[in-house]
Amino acid sequence: MAIAVFLVSFLLLVLFAVPVGFAMIAASVIYGLITGLNLSFFSMEVFASLNSFALIAIPMFMLTAQVMNYSTVADRLFNFANKLIGWIPGGLGHTNVLLSVIFSGMSGSAAADASGMGFLAYKAMADKGFDKNLSAAVTAASACITPVTPPSIPMVVFAMVVSGTSVARLLMGGLIPGLLMAISMMVYISWISVKRGYPIEKKPNFMELLVAIRKGILPVLTPVLLLSLIVSGIVTVSEGAVFTVLYAIFLGVLVYRALSLKDFLLCLQKVLGNCGLILIFFGGGKMFSHILAKENIPVLFAEGLFQFTTNPLLLMLLVNVFFLVIGLLSDPLVSITLFAPIVIPIAHYVGMDVNTFGVIIVYNTMIGLITPPVGSMVFIISGLSKQPVHGVFRAVLPFVIGYIILLVMLSIFPQIISFLPNLLMG
Repeated sequence: MAIAVFLVSFLLLVLFAVPVGFAMIAASVIYGLITGLNLSFFSMEVFASLNSFALIAIPMFMLTAQVMNYSTVADRLFNFANKLIGWIPGGLGHTNVLLSVIFSGMSGSAAADASGMGFLAYKAMADKGFDKNLSAAVTAASACITPVTPPSIPMVVFAMVVSGTSVARLLMGGLIPGLLMAISMMVYISWISVKRGYPIEKKPNFMELLVAIRKGILPVLTPVLLLSLIVSGIVTVSEGAVFTVLYAIFLGVLVYRALSLKDFLLCLQKVLGNCGLILIFFGGGKMFSHILAKENIPVLFAEGLFQFTTNPLLLMLLVNVFFLVIGLLSDPLVSITLFAPIVIPIAHYVGMDVNTFGVIIVYNTMIGLITPPVGSMVFIISGLSKQPVHGVFRAVLPFVIGYIILLVMLSIFPQIISFLPNLLMG
């Protein structure tokens, strides 16, 4: 009875547009009142969940992205990416994807990518004659790469809600899948561009390429330096995140002389607002997850799947289908916080490392960013570009199919994910 009231009250609150973090807290308090659970226990749980050194990485990665956006980095990176691959079939479409791959090493946030550098690439594609719906779709789909490759805010959240995980191994595990996402996009972009006769950029001469590299190399080095420091053991992920902020400030203030004190304060203001929402959501998620564990929901969920099959591949298929369906209706952070702890017993049963399993779940939830009806990346770029939402959803469908095919590959061959962490971290 208590768990039923708990779940129903949560769903009702969400349906009445109560923010998810507050809905989880309210439903947890209702459960505590019904069961006689000491409510002070919840406050201790919330404090314990937020009293984590690893969580520092989230606001630091956000701040890095904001500082970079205010430091003329966008134009430099766009020119760098365009000179590098804009001349091959697909032209500016490939530039758009590569820009997301580069920016993913500074941000960890799909929304920051789509609304910042992604929109710059969209405008360039649309101005050069690319179909506007396709241009918006490329921007939305490429933004999904950002939270998969390091640094990744969803990976940090997964590590916080699932015990026994390593943030560093999660981040390294996402690198190859993120690059494969980019390759899958580029294959389709090349095909559709040749078919429709979209323009390509003029191939740069050696000096033009050298100038673009010189102007863009310092921000491009951000993810390289971050991963090198983490893999070598010099810094933790959180310390590395602080380093990226200092490096971004160094570039903005001393190298490019484009970041003023007023700009930096605006960056802090934006980050603080976003972090407040995440921390409330994270605290509520801790309360919610504790109740699910107390009621043995993860074990019951696993036993329910075992009623259908005990085949490891089929179990992974069912887990993926579950998260794909959840992704149609929910934000990735909500999906990870609420449901990742529930499916962890499946990882143990199929013999998959929990970090590898975590990368698959995070990757899966990113597909929900470009699928209806939620599809937040589609709505963001549709609003910025003034293109109809249904047109962008239709144009993004081939990328969704490519991502799902890649999801199946990662589930069948998890070594693709574990290769780098095992090679570099033992």
